[in-house]
Amino acid sequence: MRDAADSIRVIRGVPGMAYAVFSKDSVFDFQVIGYRVFKLKDSIERNDRFNIGSNTTAFTAYIAARLVESGKIKWTTKLLQIFPEFTRKTLPVYRTITLQDLLGSRSRVQPFMEMNEWSNIPVIKGDIVAKRKSFTYWILQQKPNMQNFNQQKIVFSLAGYIMAASMMEKVTGRSWEDLVTEYIRKPLNISMRYSWPNRMDPAAPAGHWYHGGSFHSEPPDTRIKVQPVLYPGQGISISMPDYIKYMQMNLQGLNGRKSFLSQAGFEFLYFGLPDYALGWNNGSFNDQSYAFHEGLSLLFNCRTEILKEKNRCIIVMANSGDKDGRGAVLDLTHLLEEKYF
Repeated sequence: MRDAADSIRVIRGVPGMAYAVFSKDSVFDFQVIGYRVFKLKDSIERNDRFNIGSNTTAFTAYIAARLVESGKIKWTTKLLQIFPEFTRKTLPVYRTITLQDLLGSRSRVQPFMEMNEWSNIPVIKGDIVAKRKSFTYWILQQKPNMQNFNQQKIVFSLAGYIMAASMMEKVTGRSWEDLVTEYIRKPLNISMRYSWPNRMDPAAPAGHWYHGGSFHSEPPDTRIKVQPVLYPGQGISISMPDYIKYMQMNLQGLNGRKSFLSQAGFEFLYFGLPDYALGWNNGSFNDQSYAFHEGLSLLFNCRTEILKEKNRCIIVMANSGDKDGRGAVLDLTHLLEEKYF
């Protein structure tokens, strides 16, 4: 499998990859292949962090579930209940959206997935909580996504997750980053950073893309940044061992083992809504409950899948965000599915 994985990496022109297959209490396969930076031949190491892009949303939804179970907020809580001062300038189409609508991408809010859209975020003074609140107020005044005008149609919205995080910050009085520490980092004893891995550690894997006529890495000080306001939707960088630890906790909860969240809570996150629940796409695979998310990012790619009844999870990560990076992740995921799912 490692040889096959490396062949995919080379054919696709991806600098480095990591992959793992595991159950709630065992790891069946975990390998790292390739390099941290294109053409430098500095090998990926097992504890290197990768940015997981929009897979971050599953972490944000998990924190929301913890807050719901502790009574701090409800899935049906309306955004304007939390921010009544926004009512006067909120477009009518958004006045009834709830926490569940935002996390389930059924809010009619624009996807907000393009880099050129991020540059339009209003610049305000204040801490990160104030900035996310301002972002939420601004989005409520923007035209809705017409593809999603029927509220039941699912169109993934990065903006929706930032708005949900702002609701969570308001009811707790704590930043999303602090909530990550309280509900994930400390209980599981795992390490996470935000934005690109090499931003905090220049020796960490660099992100890569085809841009400006060439495929290349981006340096730590690149202008192509994940804005802190958007971290609840795409900011997390994590090592494979720590990501495995987090996902094993999810598998344990889904399979009825005592965890930080109830089994019903995990079921709702993964399968509570058809096709896309809260942070997870879902369906069936060989007649078993299946959930996945492809973590889109400009410079990285990550795909995470679970097969509930078989108690299996696959994670594949690459430090390339272009179409070949996505292709390599999908190609390798399909090979791992054939062997383990």
